[in-house]
This record gives sequence, structure tokens and C-alpha cells, in this order.
Amino acid sequence: MDVKNPHILIVDDNQKFANDLKNKLEDIASVKVVYSEEEFKTIFSPYKFDLILLDLRLKEAKEGLDLLEMIVDEDPSAVVIVVSGYGDIATAVEALHKGAKTFLEKDKMELDEIKLRVELTLKETNVERKIRHLEAMFQKNEEIIGNDPKMLDIKRYINLVAQDGEATVLIRGETGTGKELVARAIHSQGVRKEGPFISVALTDINPEIITSELFGHERGAFTGATSRHRGLFEQAHRGVLFLDEIGELPLDVQVKLLRVLDQRKFRRMGGKKYIEVDVQLVTATNRPLEEMVKEGKFREDLYYRLKVFEINLPPLRDRGGDIELLAVYFLNQLKKKGRTPAKGFSQEALAMLLNHHWPGNVRELKAVIESAGLRCRLEGQDKIMPKHISPFLYKKEDNSERAISELNVSKKLAETELELIETALRHSGGRKTEAWKLLGYSNRFSMLRRVKKIIGDFPELVERFPLIKRSYFKGEEPLNSR
Repeated sequence: MDVKNPHILIVDDNQKFANDLKNKLEDIASVKVVYSEEEFKTIFSPYKFDLILLDLRLKEAKEGLDLLEMIVDEDPSAVVIVVSGYGDIATAVEALHKGAKTFLEKDKMELDEIKLRVELTLKETNVERKIRHLEAMFQKNEEIIGNDPKMLDIKRYINLVAQDGEATVLIRGETGTGKELVARAIHSQGVRKEGPFISVALTDINPEIITSELFGHERGAFTGATSRHRGLFEQAHRGVLFLDEIGELPLDVQVKLLRVLDQRKFRRMGGKKYIEVDVQLVTATNRPLEEMVKEGKFREDLYYRLKVFEINLPPLRDRGGDIELLAVYFLNQLKKKGRTPAKGFSQEALAMLLNHHWPGNVRELKAVIESAGLRCRLEGQDKIMPKHISPFLYKKEDNSERAISELNVSKKLAETELELIETALRHSGGRKTEAWKLLGYSNRFSMLRRVKKIIGDFPELVERFPLIKRSYFKGEEPLNSR
């Protein structure tokens, strides 16, 4: 909602009151008026109005409460003020319980007073949205680090599309170059920063339900649809929707996405009413979309629709001047969290970082620094040395089939963490109450959860760490820990 240009709907069968109130509010908002339930159902659609002033009684007593339930069900973003000349405490409580923001008795208030309450409600709602935005920023406060000319250009592109707020953006780059980070920056630095940021990797969604996840469904739309589901486009209303790995989108869903981008409206599965949402779409891929178009695996018309503005992220090996900058940044992040005593790098360790090819890009560098920092903590050293990083650097012959098959940064980091836990258990004589303190976990349950999560993701690793297996999986089959 933009307080500077809110859209208000007045629903009241008292035409004189409704029109007088409309005239009073028109200097602060765009206002429409309807006088009956039938007119309301004709004009109302989800995400169309920021605030609705709803009369409690239309043709029948409390008919407005039925409409209130409909509004809340159809459009959770709308703010509803129930206005009535037949107010009582029980009715007010019922209206608030059903989702109204507040309850006003119009016979006891002047129009100017109602206008003031409307303005205050709009401002309060906007403040709540800003607070949610700030909370999201604090929870995800990663920065785009880099002084390489290529990265300076990237930052300018981000600012351009963020301030535009409308252009569809396609982010391209190798795995680990920071595509989601760029998408988050487009949101946090732009005109949509107070709206939601919805992010999803399409490979994480079952292909059979991807249409429902994107566009939602109505109750009964298919077997198992026991309630209405709002899809990702609705969840991202007035914000940014980031679809990672767009090259994996099935062809039949590509047609539907193209239609939404062209028409700016869609219907939920099983729904009859079109829904219009205001969303900036950002997508990303490391796939060769041009080749996929030639092979008939990706629609050419959708390809051009997605790349209205294209941002190509360089691999870390092509921005060597940023390696030291990023390494220091990641180490400082570890220090701030109290996870390492390391204050810097030896010259030899730094040279190893600068000479490495970094096939896993920034994500690999971050994992290596985290591993090295934890090793420094375990050994009580305040400087990262070559021995702390050399076991975790991929070999330069990373173009070989073997190296590519082993290129799994998440698994590599999991192995490192398990190795550190195994070492701490050995140093503490198998006492877990001491091991978690050596490693800097917040408590013993944190270490337990990490072990269970890692072995759940990579059950084949448990046999390599006998102390961990004996301490955490006595008589239990690790494969069942997923």
C-alpha cells in the first residue's frame, strides 16, 4: 500500500452518507462507492483496494459481516473498517474477530472525524509494513561485496531496475555467483522494498503442483485441495517475486507464465474470477536458454519476455581483485558472531586463495573461510594459515569429469563440520558437553541438531566419523534420520 495514493471502497446503502464521505475522502485517496452487496461483488476483486469502509447493515441486519468474511478470505492484504449506525459492544467484538481493523459508529461521528480515523489507519498500516520490511532486512543482511569494474556495473544495473520497479529481470551466472543476493538487492534498494520478497527455486517444487504453487487453487480444484491456496504471485503482491532456476520450468507452465506477464492477471486453479496483482518478476538461471530455445525446451516468446533487462554475473575467477575483499568480509562476519578467534590471513594462505580457480565461486569461498575459521577456533590460533584452507580447495583441474562430479559445496562444508565435531569429541574424550563449547555452538542441542541435519542430508558420511556415529546413532539407522 502506498499511503500517497491509496484506493478506498465505501460500501453503504445510505447513499447520501456514502457520497458525502466520498467527497470528504477524495483529497487523500482514490474513492469508489457501492450501495449493495450485488454492486460490491461486481466491483470487488482481490488486491484492488487498500481500505474498505463497510456498512454493517445493508438490506439485512449484519449483512456486512458476511461481506467482511468474504473480503478477508479473498484478499488478506485489504484493511477493513466496519462503519455502522447500530453499534453495540457484541457486534464490534464480532467484527474485530472476523478480521476488521476497527469499528466506527457513524451516527456518533462527524465526517471529519471519520476521515481522520481513515488517515490514521492508513498510516498505521504503512508503518506496520515498514517494520516488517526492516525485520526482513535484519534477518537477511548480506551485502554485495566487490570493487571490480564488472561488479560496479552490476550495482548500477541493480539500482536501475530497483528504482524502475516494473522491468522483468533475468539474472544469469554460474552456480555460487550470488544470483539470489542480486534479486534481494533489487527488492531492498528499490521502490518495492516495503512489499514482500518471495523467493523460490523451481527445482524445489514438485512439477505436478507447480501451477498451483505459482498461481494458487480454489478448494476442490483437484483431489486433495481441501482449502483455498494463494500462490506465489499473490504472496508477492506489491513486492518482488524471484524464481530461481527458471530454465527448469515445464513447457506447459511456461505458456501460463507468459500469459500472466502479458495480461498481468490470472485465475487460481478451479477459480472463475481473474486476479490482478502488482509484482516485479525477477528470474535466474545458469542454463543456456538460447540453446534450450533452439532445442524446443524453452519457449522463445517467454525467453524474450523474461530478459527485458539482463544482468550477467561474472565468475569469481574473472574478478580476482575481489577475492581478498570477500575473504576478509566473510572472516569478519565469523568474528562478529564469535565463531572464530582468527583476525586475518598469513601471506601464504592469502596467496593460496588468490591463486585458486574457484569453480564454486563466491559460495565456495565463503565455505572455505568458514571451515578455516572454525579450525582456527579449535586450535586456538588467531591467523588463518595454509593448513587451515588447503584441504578444502578444489583442484585446478576442476574441468575434469571427476572434479565436476564432486563439485558439491554443501557436502564439502558438511564434511568439514563433521570433521571438526569428530576432532572436538576426540579432544574431549567423547564428552559432548565439552565438545560443543570447544566449537562455539550455542548449546549441546545445537550441535545435536546440526549432526542430525547433516547426516540426514548426507547419510553416507556417517561411516567416516566413528565417534559421531557412536555418540549420536547408537542402535539407530542414520538413513532414517532424514
